[in-house]
Amino acid sequence: MYIAVALDGNHEPLLIAFALGTKNRDNSWLWFMRRLKECLGDNTEVGFISHMSDSMDFAVQRVYPDSYHGYCCKKNIAEKIRASTGSNTVVEQLFWKTCKAYNLSDFYACLNHLKNVVNGNDLHWLDNIPIAKWVRACFPRVRFNVKFIDIPVVVNWLRTNMHEFPITTIIEMFHDSMQAVYLQRAAFGVHFIGDFHGLLTPYALKVIHKRFIHSDGCRITHIVGDRYEVSKYSTTKFVQLDRGICSYGKWQKWGIPCEHAIASLQRLEIAEIQQMVNLKLSTAVY
Repeated sequence: MYIAVALDGNHEPLLIAFALGTKNRDNSWLWFMRRLKECLGDNTEVGFISHMSDSMDFAVQRVYPDSYHGYCCKKNIAEKIRASTGSNTVVEQLFWKTCKAYNLSDFYACLNHLKNVVNGNDLHWLDNIPIAKWVRACFPRVRFNVKFIDIPVVVNWLRTNMHEFPITTIIEMFHDSMQAVYLQRAAFGVHFIGDFHGLLTPYALKVIHKRFIHSDGCRITHIVGDRYEVSKYSTTKFVQLDRGICSYGKWQKWGIPCEHAIASLQRLEIAEIQQMVNLKLSTAVY
């Protein structure tokens, strides 16, 4: 079974397409990706996170040659590190810190720390995986900051309990489950906008609130125009409000102002700050 899942503006997985075909065959994946592109259209900007698979690499390169394609770190890399280090919690935490680095300097510092802690354990295989495939600092655009997307629970249930059903019944069950989820999300979106008049999805509002808390204690120095220097503890970051850029890289990857930017923006009203969030995280788009 081939499944395409998206991550919506409320940070929830959403099934958008499925198909039945031959397992791990180049032609089957190519057929699925071509049908997906027909549905999404040529002008849709997309990025892909998938399991490490030569067939998937082949299909994405043929159908979406200009898109980003990364690997699921939860399934492909974290599990292998867990197996090679005996489920060492410290090592796994260091791996995720390395994986989630927002810039390359932080990434290499974390990677060196990881390799020093692992000591005798062999992580040479990690060097054979291009960092552009698994390191967040290499992800090109907003909303491609996803390390993995969980398959919706209802999809997993259907996938593991439908082996005895005819194909037509399987397709109907998947179709009905997809439509039910879409209706639930649509109803929620209408309710949220109508009752609360919120500009952003609940997820985006939660992130903004958390970053307001983290911005406490930041020391802000105005450089010129919309440029600021923000210091906290022993680190210093530089923010360009007019371009939506922070030297840390967090704002660019999430599409939500980071704590350094929020510290610089606190002279503004909360509604003005919310308007600086990427449109994909707005209630209108949701």
